[in-house]
Amino acid sequence: MSEYQYYEFQAIDRPLTAKEQATIQKLSSRVQLTPHRAIFLYNYGDFRGKPEELVTQYFDVMFYIANWGTRQLIFRFPKAIVDPSWYEPYELPYAITIKQTREYVVLNININDEDGGMGGWVEGEGWLPQLLPLRDQLLTGDVRLLYLAWLRAVPNCAGYAAHNIEDDPIEPPIPPNLGKLSAPLETFVELVELDPDLVAAAAKASKKATAKSKAQPPLEANLVNLSASEKEVFLLKLVRREPHVDLQLINRLQELAGPTDAAPSSVTGYRKLSELTEMMDEIFTKREKKEQEKARRKRIKELEALAPKEEKLWQQVVVLIKTKQAKPYDEATALLQDLRDLAEYQKKLPDFIKCFKDLQDEYQNRPALMRRFRKIKL
Repeated sequence: MSEYQYYEFQAIDRPLTAKEQATIQKLSSRVQLTPHRAIFLYNYGDFRGKPEELVTQYFDVMFYIANWGTRQLIFRFPKAIVDPSWYEPYELPYAITIKQTREYVVLNININDEDGGMGGWVEGEGWLPQLLPLRDQLLTGDVRLLYLAWLRAVPNCAGYAAHNIEDDPIEPPIPPNLGKLSAPLETFVELVELDPDLVAAAAKASKKATAKSKAQPPLEANLVNLSASEKEVFLLKLVRREPHVDLQLINRLQELAGPTDAAPSSVTGYRKLSELTEMMDEIFTKREKKEQEKARRKRIKELEALAPKEEKLWQQVVVLIKTKQAKPYDEATALLQDLRDLAEYQKKLPDFIKCFKDLQDEYQNRPALMRRFRKIKL
């Protein structure tokens, strides 16, 4: 299999200038470049740029995928809006890292499978548009993405003595609403192949969002508490069309409002990785039993519907066999499997076996048919 690497960068808060585009253009003559996006695709060779530096300087998000198992997301946030302490509890060496510059907080999520493959065809285009809303969620302090990334990455980091990671690490803070993921979070779970049963296990300790208390005054009520100089600063930001002025104002108004219990907070992590894994196995077993029982009831209904047609089905089997063609042979074999299951359900399996052996004796000179008949277990 040939090598495949896909990089996609997005500028969200502001478009790239002509000078910035010229700089990025120099990285590859085949780059797909617009003022808001840059795509680099490699089947051979490597990217000449440094992704994290490019995001820090020019872009707001990057998505990278390679067919040897690496999936990476890098986000850049204005420092005036986010609090790095939201993200720091989820840091893992080489997997989830946070860097700060004078203006920005850069979050790097790097999922790298140890087995070196993703099991199937890899396609990079189309993922990032589905994942972009994750940046807005992180901007507002929703750290569910980071908890999910920790769940996915920590098994590869467990026991990393150089960074004081125990063999059986304790989970980081458990954010609210893990039991009800947004569509972008579901896409991330699919992208990194995170076991949904492990997510369900983690969600057991996650608080659910509560409706805002009617007694709680709206944030707008705190506008009068803004000083004249603060109001002027916010107005200037609007005039200059700075990004996320609304979030900056909301954050300030929330500060003025003081603490509130309207929004659920994270729960301190207390479960070990092994405990979460055990819970995942229990959830899988229960779900599998439930699905098997559902499939069994469905099959019973199908068999009960076949019962009145039993005689006609035997006649149809003979008609199909006489065509001496592959597809009718397959159809006849499928009908015989249904008749066999019906006989077992009706406790008449010996009757089916007798009729089936009569067919085998009659058409034993047809090897292609006999090969299909051997798939029916008596």
